[in-house]
Amino acid sequence: MLDVLHVSKSINNKLIISDCTFQTKENAIMGIVGVNGVGKTTLLRLCSGILKPDNGTILLGTETIYQNVEAKKDIVFISDTPYYEPDSTITSVKAFYEAFYKIDENYFNYLLDIFKLDKRDRLFHLSKGKLKRFYLVLALAIAPKLLLLDETFDGVDPICKKLFKAELKKLVSKNKDTSVVLTSHSLRELSDIADQIGYLDNGVLITLNDKSYLKDPIYQVIVFKEPKENYNLDALYILKKTETPNILIIDCYNDLEKIHYVFKKSKFLEIKEVSFDNWIVYQMEVLR
Repeated sequence: MLDVLHVSKSINNKLIISDCTFQTKENAIMGIVGVNGVGKTTLLRLCSGILKPDNGTILLGTETIYQNVEAKKDIVFISDTPYYEPDSTITSVKAFYEAFYKIDENYFNYLLDIFKLDKRDRLFHLSKGKLKRFYLVLALAIAPKLLLLDETFDGVDPICKKLFKAELKKLVSKNKDTSVVLTSHSLRELSDIADQIGYLDNGVLITLNDKSYLKDPIYQVIVFKEPKENYNLDALYILKKTETPNILIIDCYNDLEKIHYVFKKSKFLEIKEVSFDNWIVYQMEVLR
């Protein structure tokens, strides 16, 4: 759907995006995570055709995006701080977008209702959370082929966040040629919705294939070491090991059966899957 091929971009002589390559799938959601200032917004601006790559190619289907008016009709980009005139209302901004996109009127009104927004609301008077809600409503009602959302859930309360994620999943399940790219500084915000994950660090994007990784969790194992017991740790794919005279702690890529076999003569103090954040950290270390 969206193909980003060896794209680089510098702004004011500073390299922001470096040799970035990834591909989104149709009918799927891709999440891009990274701390503030690493280039997430710049990457989305490149994908939307606002910025021109210094090197590389960005395609929507078979069409280049930059300076391609027809391709841009299939793209909606909602920035973290969207621009609007000071006297704008929800109705007037919707009318502006209708000059470029077809908006599902019934769905738009339905979303306004569930997100507790009024057509007469002036955007200048809305809180950041309500403003973000409105633009998310607008994006969903347009239902483009490529939806780009910057810092998607920043300022959105937990209830509205849950509602939005549900509607976003409906969008990609109903529209078979739709792709969504979300950015966030929080891995946790994307882990339950993204089919693909990318991590942006110093302009370099590290992509993870898909959510099939959930079939291969990483376990943290804490055992009480038996005196004079020699453990066959070579049988385990150990990512991290810490030990004291009495306690052994390891993070390992293995199934539970093998873990229990290696430590069959020991007392388990704890065995659990590592957090999603730590899973990503380990993947980054392996992919580097």
